[in-house]
Amino acid sequence: MRNWLDGVLVYMMYLVSLGNTINPARDSCLNYESTYHLDRACECVIYQSYGGSSGRFTSPNFPQVYPRKTTCILYTFIGDVGEIVELTFLQFDLKLPSHNRCGDFVRVFQNLDRPEVNEYSKHDVELCGNISMIDKNFYSKSRSLVLEFHADGLPGGNYSGFQGLFHFRDKPSFRETDGVIRPRRVDVVNSRDEYTISGTRVPGTQCTYYFTSNNYNKTGRFFSPKYPQPYPASATCQYHFEALPGERVQLFFQNIQLHHQDTSCRDSPDAVVVYDGRDNKSNVIGQYCDIHNQVELVSSGRYLFIEFYSDDRHAKKGFSATYKFISYLHPPDKNYHQDPQNGSRGTPWGSKITTLSPEFHCNENYNSAKRKNGTISSPFYPRSYPSDVTCRYTFQGVGRERVQIRFTHMDLYYPGGDATNPGDCEGTDSISVHVIISGKPANLGTYCGKKLPPMLMSNEPKLIVEFRSVQSSTYVTGFQADYSFVTNFGINEGKQDNRGVCMFNFFSTKQSQGTFSSPNYPGLYPRNTECHYLFYGRGKERVHITFPKFQVDGISPKCEEGTESDYVSFSNFAETEDRKMHRLCGVITEEKRRHIESDGPFFRVIFKSNDVYDAEGFQAFFKFRGMSEEKETLYQKHGTDEHIHGLEGSGAKPRSTRPTTSNGTGTNYPFVLLLFTAIFTHILMTST
Repeated sequence: MRNWLDGVLVYMMYLVSLGNTINPARDSCLNYESTYHLDRACECVIYQSYGGSSGRFTSPNFPQVYPRKTTCILYTFIGDVGEIVELTFLQFDLKLPSHNRCGDFVRVFQNLDRPEVNEYSKHDVELCGNISMIDKNFYSKSRSLVLEFHADGLPGGNYSGFQGLFHFRDKPSFRETDGVIRPRRVDVVNSRDEYTISGTRVPGTQCTYYFTSNNYNKTGRFFSPKYPQPYPASATCQYHFEALPGERVQLFFQNIQLHHQDTSCRDSPDAVVVYDGRDNKSNVIGQYCDIHNQVELVSSGRYLFIEFYSDDRHAKKGFSATYKFISYLHPPDKNYHQDPQNGSRGTPWGSKITTLSPEFHCNENYNSAKRKNGTISSPFYPRSYPSDVTCRYTFQGVGRERVQIRFTHMDLYYPGGDATNPGDCEGTDSISVHVIISGKPANLGTYCGKKLPPMLMSNEPKLIVEFRSVQSSTYVTGFQADYSFVTNFGINEGKQDNRGVCMFNFFSTKQSQGTFSSPNYPGLYPRNTECHYLFYGRGKERVHITFPKFQVDGISPKCEEGTESDYVSFSNFAETEDRKMHRLCGVITEEKRRHIESDGPFFRVIFKSNDVYDAEGFQAFFKFRGMSEEKETLYQKHGTDEHIHGLEGSGAKPRSTRPTTSNGTGTNYPFVLLLFTAIFTHILMTST
């Protein structure tokens, strides 16, 4: 009832607030001992409690565009004795961040002793972008809370600002857990804390936990620190899972909200990394930054390890997850139900799956524990299939396995025209291929007639193929397809690096030139996928790359997230974006295809796809050029893969061993090595 009344109140206040605005003034600023508001040229708005009062707050001119020269506005909320401040953002539309920095922003000060900020006050959260990129609810630790709104004054963009509600709440109605203010649960008696981590915390650590399976404990929950409030700065958390022999670890992230940036996830300062084993030396099977929903992972063995790290800026909500120790690989789908009348089962798409005799080979589940590859086909293949049949083939892998489907025969009844080049497949015999994105089925394509579908690959370890027949004909033979559970993403070039989900190394000591391609090439590349190609040259070598074939969906020349572009990017650095290098997507010129070269012997190529579109991808040619004879001799004597890793610096180092860079330029390890060698040689010559 309370939630319903709160919803009505929010909606009514939203309607009343439209067209209204605020009137900030400098003489409204509270002045105790600080001159912060004078130094910043701030104007102020004060909201004072009158015993459990509430109201709204907005940016200037809301819902119209706020002034671009809004230097500083301080919103100060002051509760009565025994109260705290609750803020809820209803709308939020500020300038999007650029290069991971907010130009226009709202800073939230939640941990104040009194209702003012000064030059030493550290804000808890900095907000920018749109409503989907921020947390909506904030609570003060004591009776005061301050917002600081700032616009950079630069031209460009029409943004409406923000609108929210404030409430002064009785502090006894809230509790503090691990430094986080949360409402008390009054609807459930003797319930466990809904944000209590089920594992055992290691004494003396902030967030290192162990989760162990036994006969009584098979499920539980875990969270980022302080969840659902923003996680602390510079956090490093570890979560260790150990199942019993014969069990696996199944994870389910309900929600992940980390610092958002339009770049490689490996370059993100905040990330969740999942390893398929005991520690961070195991295979990486998942790496997540930005925002994700409904992510499921299954370990390939008894152990699983998670690492969460953050920097000292841009804290977000974090993540909420559950785990389960399972003794089977493919549990029954919760979306299925047995129909007691006709024996058919429902599907998430609302269709029926007909129960047929075993010779039909229909409604099959395939898991990688039993077989890594095989063949599926229509009922009675290669004879004609019956009419009014729906068959579902479900594939479930583990770890970083992906499901690859290659159709070898296609002959479905198609009465609508040329079966070798069919148009609309609606209402006719067809095959649909589905993957799971954010916990929901996404259709990769529906195919009919005689035209072979492209080779397809899942973005996670699960994929569903659904065959539907409407009519029957003695002249059609159905379909046949080969399936494989692959861990190399269909990339057969280079040496796979287990420290990345999709990462491949190319060493000039092994191969001076060759090719590399997008995942699943020449089929459609998988959605929501990021792959790294790391090139390690010798001495003064440079890496030269050309793209004979390039079909990556996107809008050039910027290939930005805002245009829903997939892209290929380049960097001379192992762990930061190279701003002088351009991205490639969409239609590119011949010059861009053929003039891509590194500054030194190390080079990184990144392919990144989103969850919306797909295409054939790319095939590229690489060549190491221009090595000195002196370095040739050195590497002929000592050059091994491991030696190059240590000498050149790997782009896949564990977080704990990565050097820190603050200027976005990265560390050029080959240059440092050459510089050291030159200095050492000069010293020897001078001393003699």
